[in-house]
Amino acid sequence: MEQKVTTLVEFFSDNTIDNVLGAFAFLPQSLIFIIDSGRHEPEIQATLMALKRRLPNIQTDFYRARDSRMESIREALETLYRDHPDCVFDFTGGSEPMLLAAYSFAFRNDAPMLHINMESHTLINIHKCEHLAKNFSFPQLRLEDHLNMNGAFLAGYGYRVPGEQWSGRIRAFCRLVLEDQHKWKEQCLFLQMAAARTRDLTVDTALELRTADGVPVKGDGSYLTRLAQTGMLEEIRLEDDRVCFRFPEADIKHCLCDSGVWLELYTYLLLRESGRFSDVRLSVRIGWGQAKDQAAGTAYNEIDIIACAGITPLFISCKSGLPSPSSMNEILVYARKFGGARAKAAMVTSAEISNGFVGLRKRASDLGTVIVDESDIKEDLAQGMLLYMLDAKA
Repeated sequence: MEQKVTTLVEFFSDNTIDNVLGAFAFLPQSLIFIIDSGRHEPEIQATLMALKRRLPNIQTDFYRARDSRMESIREALETLYRDHPDCVFDFTGGSEPMLLAAYSFAFRNDAPMLHINMESHTLINIHKCEHLAKNFSFPQLRLEDHLNMNGAFLAGYGYRVPGEQWSGRIRAFCRLVLEDQHKWKEQCLFLQMAAARTRDLTVDTALELRTADGVPVKGDGSYLTRLAQTGMLEEIRLEDDRVCFRFPEADIKHCLCDSGVWLELYTYLLLRESGRFSDVRLSVRIGWGQAKDQAAGTAYNEIDIIACAGITPLFISCKSGLPSPSSMNEILVYARKFGGARAKAAMVTSAEISNGFVGLRKRASDLGTVIVDESDIKEDLAQGMLLYMLDAKA
């Protein structure tokens, strides 16, 4: 006979993931929290925010102990069990006094008990949860889950990711950029100026343009032709000192008019194609608090890439120049703030660290991050380094 969870009891934790993981796994009709004394309002609001988005129909209730003494916790448990005799106790989170009091109480009442092991992604049957353990499937969290659990929300994206059909062409484009990054930056400036002179996707312009200060910006017909060969430009024609071409779509136009976007796209594809992540997002804008409370003009934090594997989010900052120790610390702070205690952070730079400051790698290791540089990308080491970061022990 299949075992289902109608009412799940959680022992409230300030680590919000402890409060919601069981509900995400078992989809109970009711989720009941035992709370000891103390102030937990921010964590309560974050917990409810995460539950409401993912399980909008779940019923929640709170039973608060008068203080942290075992006697007070037992009284709260007795009231809860009288109201919900069909409950299952989840020992995944909670303070030691709560867990000790609850185990004694549940054992005396022959109540089902379980624990979710977050390291092994398994369910431990403490008592009368054999079928739940046998059929257990560890929940996969998405970006919105992590943000909501940490008192934030998804505010949007800095730009749209080109569709999956563009993946091959984007990889070819990134390989071209890696051949000569200085050349790419020159031609990107030309593309920016040429695109600014047209209202649609078709460009017909001289191969030499000038900035407002009169500085010449030259298009390289050979390079633009190679760019078209990757599929990122279409209908290219060169005649004397003019060039005509078409951006295939608006999203590709944006990618070609920003000299650093290629690195984000390259890293995004590496993560998505690794098969390790259930959710990979690019150019993520994060708002604090709740969306309904935000006013126009509210400042947001923007993260280049966030990838989620199981219950672990990986925050990545992409830099076209050498990152500084402060920028490494910044991505780690954002990871902890918006991803929780299990979040990881990494940096990807298109610069060559050996030509700058080799101590950066040691500094990154000290901060709990990893840096992927130009050589790592060219030698196809980048994906392995990022996955190693994902698996590294905190």
